[in-house]
Amino acid sequence: MIRQLRAISGLYLLAYVTMHLLNLSLGLISIDAMDAARPYLSGVWTGPVTGNLLLLMLLIHYVLGLWATYCRPSLTGTSQDLVQALSGLFVIPLLAIHAVGVSMLKLSGVVVDYETLNRLFWLTNPGIGLVQVMLISVVWVHGCAGFFIALRARPGMVNVLPWLYPIAVAVPVIALLGYTQAGRIVLAEGLEPVYEQVPNLDGTLPDVVPYARIQQITFGVLWGSVALAALVLLARALRSWLARPGQVDIETLGIGRITVQTGQSMLDAFRAENQSHASLCSGRGRCGTCAVRVLSSDVDLPPISPLEQATLDRTTAEPGIRLACQLPLHQSGTIEVAPLFPPDYTFEHGTEGAIERPIKASA
Repeated sequence: MIRQLRAISGLYLLAYVTMHLLNLSLGLISIDAMDAARPYLSGVWTGPVTGNLLLLMLLIHYVLGLWATYCRPSLTGTSQDLVQALSGLFVIPLLAIHAVGVSMLKLSGVVVDYETLNRLFWLTNPGIGLVQVMLISVVWVHGCAGFFIALRARPGMVNVLPWLYPIAVAVPVIALLGYTQAGRIVLAEGLEPVYEQVPNLDGTLPDVVPYARIQQITFGVLWGSVALAALVLLARALRSWLARPGQVDIETLGIGRITVQTGQSMLDAFRAENQSHASLCSGRGRCGTCAVRVLSSDVDLPPISPLEQATLDRTTAEPGIRLACQLPLHQSGTIEVAPLFPPDYTFEHGTEGAIERPIKASA
């Protein structure tokens, strides 16, 4: 249930950002074009209902992301894992700051359209405009990383991904070009003599806008998010300290023996020792390709978690199979395992590519 909520909230936010970027790309035509398309693109997500739902999804995704970070056996992983984890610490605070700022401008009676926003970002406060560029970059990287990892873990998506990669690159690039072109228009208009004779055309906003209140709330969101993230990391550190790390020997059939510290997952132990192991979902317990057959163990293995059980039920019916990414090493001893898939396995290989074949064809 938690995993599904996190996925749904993430997809909702990614859809919002995608529509927002498409709207920005129309700046290549004109600012009027951006505003004309706004009710059908970014404006869809800022109505009375959808706007509140957006804030709710932001909160859900961030809280569940922190919970997932706490529950992970360890924080080591691939470079893609690191990029998504680091961007995830910033994406929600940045989005929340943007959403809170725009909402309070509306409540203050300001007509929030692209004409107003571009003047604000390019003339009144270029620093805020720079934050918008950072926001676009960080949010898109985080969303696409999670989206592609989820797709890669699903059979049948191998042939789709090559078509999606160019789109993932093109959308933010075109959006930034549109945003830049809109800024050039605003800056050029600011140099014209008539510009200074039109009220509020210089990018200033009405005095009724509660700047201090907006700043107070946005700073509160930012530092509150940082405090929550720090609290999660401290809780993990305390848990690891109380666990009193020991050593465990892992004998992998056909590969050899490694000796690692407890307090991490078996998959992370393989990675720490540069022992290649299949994992299409990067250790999220979704794909089942990191599965191992436990041949023997002189330690008590922890019980199967609901997440691991759901994936095992979907992929294999055989006993003695565990997911390396969901198997914490918490006791000293020796474990002998056999991988079910070769390190370079992809769903393109099908069940023919497996070392063993307990995985269902529908996995």
